[in-house]
Amino acid sequence: MEKRAEVRDASPRTERAQQAERDSETERTDGTERTDGTGQTDGTGQTDGTGQVDGTGQADGTEQSDPVLRTFVRDGRLVRLPARWQRKLVVLRYVAERTFEPGVEYPERAVDEKLRAWCEGAPLDHVTLRRYLVDLGHLRRQFGFYWVPEGRSAA
Repeated sequence: MEKRAEVRDASPRTERAQQAERDSETERTDGTERTDGTGQTDGTGQTDGTGQVDGTGQADGTEQSDPVLRTFVRDGRLVRLPARWQRKLVVLRYVAERTFEPGVEYPERAVDEKLRAWCEGAPLDHVTLRRYLVDLGHLRRQFGFYWVPEGRSAA
């Protein structure tokens, strides 16, 4: 069997591309389940890693059954945020649903405390996480208070 030597170009662009490829490989799930592109699985409940269970884009919201959440959330903490936007949306929605109750106003200090718990040991700070949640509409903010907007429900 012939082995090929890997030729590495030291240019910055190539290094970035190689790093992006390595990052995407770490985001892949175990690959035991394949879909036909429609979001349907073969019936084992596993998906292709997009967080989609029924093809509608809605994740079921459990850490154990969603491969995206299994990869990026461990023991109630974020390992890191996914690089892929669709996976990031799944993780952020999960954090919002598990952290904040609809109809409750939270002072900024309480929001920061709750989000710090998610960020312990992760290469992410609570301020960035809070900004994502506000920008994506999972939280609303006014006069230093935060709340879950109407129409959004807890898990």
